[in-house]
Amino acid sequence: MKLISVLRGLVDWSALAIDLRPLRENRQFRLLFTGRLVSLAGLGMLMVVFSWQIYELTGSSLQVALVNATLGVAAFAGSLVGGVQADRADRRRLIVWSRTAAVLGFVALAVNASLPEPSVAVLYVVALWDGVAGGFSSTALAAAVPAVLTRRQIPASGALMAISIDVGSVVAPLLAGVLLAVGSAALVYWVVVAVSLLSLVFLLGLRPIVPTADESGPDDSAGLWPDLVAGVRYAAGDRIVGGVLLLGFVQILFASPYVLIPEFITDDLGGGPTALGLVYSAPAAGALVATLLSGWTGRVRRIGRVQFIVFTAACLAVAGFGAAPALWVAVVAMAVVGAMDVLAEVVRFTILSERTPDHLRGRVASLWSAQGTVGETLGGPALSLLARPLGAGGAIAAGGLIGAAATAALWAGLAPLRTLTREPDDFDEPDEVDEAAAGIPAETTMEEMPR
Repeated sequence: MKLISVLRGLVDWSALAIDLRPLRENRQFRLLFTGRLVSLAGLGMLMVVFSWQIYELTGSSLQVALVNATLGVAAFAGSLVGGVQADRADRRRLIVWSRTAAVLGFVALAVNASLPEPSVAVLYVVALWDGVAGGFSSTALAAAVPAVLTRRQIPASGALMAISIDVGSVVAPLLAGVLLAVGSAALVYWVVVAVSLLSLVFLLGLRPIVPTADESGPDDSAGLWPDLVAGVRYAAGDRIVGGVLLLGFVQILFASPYVLIPEFITDDLGGGPTALGLVYSAPAAGALVATLLSGWTGRVRRIGRVQFIVFTAACLAVAGFGAAPALWVAVVAMAVVGAMDVLAEVVRFTILSERTPDHLRGRVASLWSAQGTVGETLGGPALSLLARPLGAGGAIAAGGLIGAAATAALWAGLAPLRTLTREPDDFDEPDEVDEAAAGIPAETTMEEMPR
């Protein structure tokens, strides 16, 4: 009790606690948050059962990587096309229809898993289908969230969107592991279908979220390619936005161990489905703690420097996971990975939301999604091949160290992002929130940021 009293005197916990005001003040954001939270609970279970079923049917981590690569290529295409559409049309409509299409894919997985001999080919086909649907949905939602916020709400909303991943994923993978141990893959898939349908109920309550009109926005009469090029040109020409995208790509390319987790847990640590679910849940648990204590992120001034620090720490934690001699060490390492990843996500959300005009948010979101899927598509098979001479743990550790070294190199080469500062707002001053608003003025982007 004495120690607790001392800690209370040393730390201002109210300054660390997550800011919940966007949920109280903004109904549009509240519906987006809740729909995403429920959906991610289903996806957390799907992530476990999908990889486990592939490995169970084929006995090959390379097959796990190839199916995930198929998913990544489809998501890449879906996110690019979806990004343009999110800058052209009602983002609510895109979210609802793409989520509905994804549910149909989950039904196909459940039916396939119920067969006496499930088809691996079906897993590839559904990976293509759900990859495209997920690409549309994720980019439309990423463009919709900052469009319904005021500037003061952006950092807090970034943390809240991150916690939707944490809460939606911390229990779901563990539950999927337990259901696999006592039931079957088909059971888990049907639960995913039910949870995904529930998420649609919340998303249907959204008002239209139409992009802000701009002369340089997408031209509905033009093809997709000119609009895609315009988005890429903006990201490449803005050294802050381009730097954030590049930094995220490097980490995902080298320090994303997820395709090797089934092999690492099974062969290196001797675990089963429950251990697998525990490891998959660990990043969400670490992220949950970090997000609940994320109140300080809205007051960070040297925001670019923080971005580099958390990315480096995440890569080093991945290396520690690959070198783990026991399950508990692996769980702790992955919890640290999750904590650093979520802090990077909050900072990234703040930078891109304030930096990007509303009429370009869909395309910038699609580029962020695309760099993630390209990184996973290239990095997964590369790590799987590296695991042949080094073993799963050795390949994971090597990837983490390479990612940390690459991030250090970018620290030297991306001076505008490294020196980026943000002047925090007066967080005690209330905002007038228009729930029907489709966007916030372009003038609310960060001040005094080098281009």
